[in-house]
Amino acid sequence: MNKISNILAAFLILALLLTACGAGGDRVERFAEVAPGSGENIAIPGYEKLDFAAGKTAQTVNLKNPPENACTFVLALTLEGGETLWTGEALSPGEAFTRITLTKALDAGEYPATLHYDCYTIEDNTPLNGAEIQLTLEVK
Repeated sequence: MNKISNILAAFLILALLLTACGAGGDRVERFAEVAPGSGENIAIPGYEKLDFAAGKTAQTVNLKNPPENACTFVLALTLEGGETLWTGEALSPGEAFTRITLTKALDAGEYPATLHYDCYTIEDNTPLNGAEIQLTLEVK
């Protein structure tokens, strides 16, 4: 029975990924286990790309913590090689960052980057599993 449940869960996740990709573009829903072997999931919004304005540190985004999560997120955006462009404050379920300020302005071009998700319990800020989403920054 457990094997069937795992296959069904994998199928549902694949269906969600395909639906998100086909719906327009750069957002893909992913999941991380709350703790190894717990069977509980955290919904992790993933992105294939983020569009940024060249020559500016202030950027418009939509980085959110889905309302169904029972944890907070701390997000960080780094360039390939590890340079941190931005780190956010704790983000509660249902909240989103819509404007961020980068540590430096970027020239026009494409940049490989990683969006890091650190997840914590709401009650006592205990660390949970997180995720790293590889993406491209399209700077125009």
